[in-house]
Amino acid sequence: MSEALARIARLQTYLASDPGNAELACDLVDSHFSIGAYVEADELMSRLPKDTQQAPGIHFRRARSSLILGRYDEASERLQSLIAQGHENAALWHDLAFSQLCLRRTDDAARTLEQARSHFGDNAELAIVAARVAMMDGDFPKAHVALDQALSLAPQHSTALGLRALALLDAGQTDDATVAADVCLRQFPDQHEALLVAGTTALWRQDLANADASLGRALDRHPNSGRARSGYGQLLMLRSDLAGARDQLLQAVVAMPDHIGTWHALAWTQLLMGDIDAAESSYQHGYDLDRNFADSHGGLALIHALKARTDDAEQAIKRALRLNPECATALYARSVLLSDAGRQEEADRLLASLVGQPGMP
Repeated sequence: MSEALARIARLQTYLASDPGNAELACDLVDSHFSIGAYVEADELMSRLPKDTQQAPGIHFRRARSSLILGRYDEASERLQSLIAQGHENAALWHDLAFSQLCLRRTDDAARTLEQARSHFGDNAELAIVAARVAMMDGDFPKAHVALDQALSLAPQHSTALGLRALALLDAGQTDDATVAADVCLRQFPDQHEALLVAGTTALWRQDLANADASLGRALDRHPNSGRARSGYGQLLMLRSDLAGARDQLLQAVVAMPDHIGTWHALAWTQLLMGDIDAAESSYQHGYDLDRNFADSHGGLALIHALKARTDDAEQAIKRALRLNPECATALYARSVLLSDAGRQEEADRLLASLVGQPGMP
């Protein structure tokens, strides 16, 4: 790190005396990128002379910093502009497809990847993005085909190895995912997706120490990871650090606004903190994303029950239990209604049966 910082200091001195030197500016930006100083690199490029900012190398790096910092529309526009100007290389097409993926425009990303392959042939990095696109679409067999291709081209590619573990986890193959994550982490202990798998499976086992080690490491190395923040927030909730859990989960839903499970975890945290209005808003976000998800109906049923909206609660319970007869939040809502009706023994028996069930804190 000290050597990298010394190089940055030297390049800053050179650039100060020659601010229009695009090649020198690119070297300085790359040096910032190498140590993860993406905000500093982005600010540096915004201060360059206007003519220098239009240099293709700077334009590309501004697109990449926008992508890394979550400004996906801006990244996509910059990359499309460069391609339209004839500055074509595999990295441009890769980043364009990735920005479209982050915008959840999977059809556009798939078309971009197909065009890239027609220009540049098979490429491990392009195959990895193709796997991510397939995973977002829920097509896990297609994701594994793409990862097989990536690993045939680059057998020790850390991202492909870690992404395979995550694809297995998201497909419900937990044991295989755990093995794949372990294989990856033995070689690449900071690999993001493998750390997510290791942390998530440890959390599911209530192995909070190992969950903390893996998810904490993931956040240290990848602070913009929504899934790592979501997992860590749930870990803090289990440790009764409700304020910390809420803060992590609020950041997670900003990073992953379409992740229903994170909205539900945030709602539980808010409920445990006594903030019923905030919990209702979080459950409503989950419901708006997918009206066929039992826990969203169950969560709203619980809110209705806690606010003494009995008829609304009963209707929401029925909807939730039609979708999942074992929906814990709906059954919890029923226990609240039973208690309110003076049927405390029944309420207590139902509540006792729910302890430790999925969907309960």
